Amino acid sequence: MNKIYIVGNPNSGKTTLFNSITKSSEHTGNWHGVTVDKASKIIKFSDNEYELIDLPGIYSLNAFSLEEQVSIDEVNLNDGKILYLIDANNFSRGMLLALNLLIQNKNIKILINNYDQFKKSGGSIDVDYLYKVLGCEVEIINARKIKVDQQFFEFNTSKTSFVKMLTIQTSKNDKYKNIEILYKYISKISKNCVTKKDKIYGHHKFDNKFLKVTIFLPIFIMIMFGVIYFTFFLIGPILSDWFVNILSFIIQQPIMAVITRATSSQFVIQLFSEGIFGACFSVLGFLPQIALMYMFLSILENSGIITRMAFLLDDWLQKIGLNGKMVYTMLMGFGCSTTATISAKNMADQNSQVKASLLTPFMSCSAKLPIYTTLALALFGVKSVWLIFGLYMLGVVVAIILAIIFEHTILPSRNTQFIIEFPPLRKPQLFEIWQSCKTSCKQFITKVFSIIFGASVVLWLLGNINIKFEYVGDSTRSILYSFSSIISWIFKPIGLNNPNIICALLVGLVAKELILSNFAISNNVTNLSMLGASLTTISSAVNFNIASGISFLIFTLLYFPCVSNLGVLLKQVGAKYTLFGVGLQFAVAYLISFLVYSILTHNMASVLVVLIAIGVIVISIKIIFDKIKSKKIFCNCISNTT
Repeated sequence: MNKIYIVGNPNSGKTTLFNSITKSSEHTGNWHGVTVDKASKIIKFSDNEYELIDLPGIYSLNAFSLEEQVSIDEVNLNDGKILYLIDANNFSRGMLLALNLLIQNKNIKILINNYDQFKKSGGSIDVDYLYKVLGCEVEIINARKIKVDQQFFEFNTSKTSFVKMLTIQTSKNDKYKNIEILYKYISKISKNCVTKKDKIYGHHKFDNKFLKVTIFLPIFIMIMFGVIYFTFFLIGPILSDWFVNILSFIIQQPIMAVITRATSSQFVIQLFSEGIFGACFSVLGFLPQIALMYMFLSILENSGIITRMAFLLDDWLQKIGLNGKMVYTMLMGFGCSTTATISAKNMADQNSQVKASLLTPFMSCSAKLPIYTTLALALFGVKSVWLIFGLYMLGVVVAIILAIIFEHTILPSRNTQFIIEFPPLRKPQLFEIWQSCKTSCKQFITKVFSIIFGASVVLWLLGNINIKFEYVGDSTRSILYSFSSIISWIFKPIGLNNPNIICALLVGLVAKELILSNFAISNNVTNLSMLGASLTTISSAVNFNIASGISFLIFTLLYFPCVSNLGVLLKQVGAKYTLFGVGLQFAVAYLISFLVYSILTHNMASVLVVLIAIGVIVISIKIIFDKIKSKKIFCNCISNTT
């Protein structure tokens, strides 16, 4: 089978090209590190098969991060053909890697992308000249709309006298001298084949006025607040109600009518009505809101706004051992913390990767949003938008505080450079927004009908059978309730000692969406509005007041991540740091929930004692680490003098 590699600088359109050719929906974005591992797909033309492989973006054959090493290893160790993408707006920079590949005798075809935009700004590129000089095919393309045939992959590179001369010259020097030589030749090539206006690519007049932290950050926060309000209070609930009613009318009612006619067994009827339809519909009802959330995030990403936020925050994040890449990881965490944790691989050094991986679960993922909206809306009505926004900010603040602590204690980072592709401010591409929303919704639905569907049935059974495996029809006599009752004393100080609530927290370890499913089963409701109302009704099996409700929301925000996230953590940072991260999340969630609950219940004595204890612990840790550092310095001084 023929291997075809798609190689190029970050943001040159590699993944867009891969998606166009293979009809896939891999994530695209405006920054370095979106693709953190290779993606491949087999395509066929007549009797020929090609394995098309999309590699993470690289600027040269020298790696600065782990995902770059993935690309370099593939290019160096394999002889497959290479489709090499160059962004027309960054022609000179893209040529550096192209010349490196030609010197290594790689069989490449140069594809010049984003040429329409470059041409509109008054630029042009002489493709025929490039072909004569470099000896490889050169083609202008639109990565979003390209249609290919077998001929597209049939190309061969011939070594021209220009490339031979360049190979000889670069074989005599170190890599830094070679880069200098290469850029001299790139300058000559550009002078002969590229014409363009003297304009900085990506710069917009908006940037002159607003690209300052004191201006742009408040604007960004206001935008995010507006997104949350629009999604979960203005339009989202209406769409969710319509969606649930349609699902109920088309699916639930006909099936339940057949079941009730076929059997009089309460076990079977309750299993379907509560364990299957009630649990799944209580989660599926939030699909429209989650789709809206992903749509707005995709718009911010596609327009170039998120890239500017990463650029602005880089200096601040460098002070706590992170960089602007963490902005993307955090924002991805608002969608799915598992995916975001995977993206933490693009941090430059190991300590930064561990920090980013451990901090990402503190971001409020989309699975928690239905919990917030249901309970917060029941407690505070429309004003709950402030509480939900506060939960988002709390997760970010906790992550930043912990990053500072890590930086000065167990996980100091080395100084790294943040390389970012700075795109122009532009109208969002509708197709890319649609692809992002479609992929996210597909993942959500897949999760509902795989993990959540199966887990809901198992949990319903555990909540309705006793230790003798007899159907009891009373959750207070079930296996799950009995276990939750045993450990309820742990949660009493934070106001969550109701065994039904503890049951929900336990099942939330599988997937956070299951928390609402468990509430729906416990309170015997299937409608989202009925569920919200039941959570503030004292007679319900699961009920909250303001103090316990806020405590529960904070604990849900900060406690253990789901099983899939734990699996990624285990693979990415190892068992030691995974256990440390899990323990840290539980401790932080418990501590903050305890402080808030104590304040809301006017138990100020407990608050004072805990704050004093925290102060003593922090000071003790600082003294210990200061002594360790001074001891290391002293030992280094002795070793140097000897």
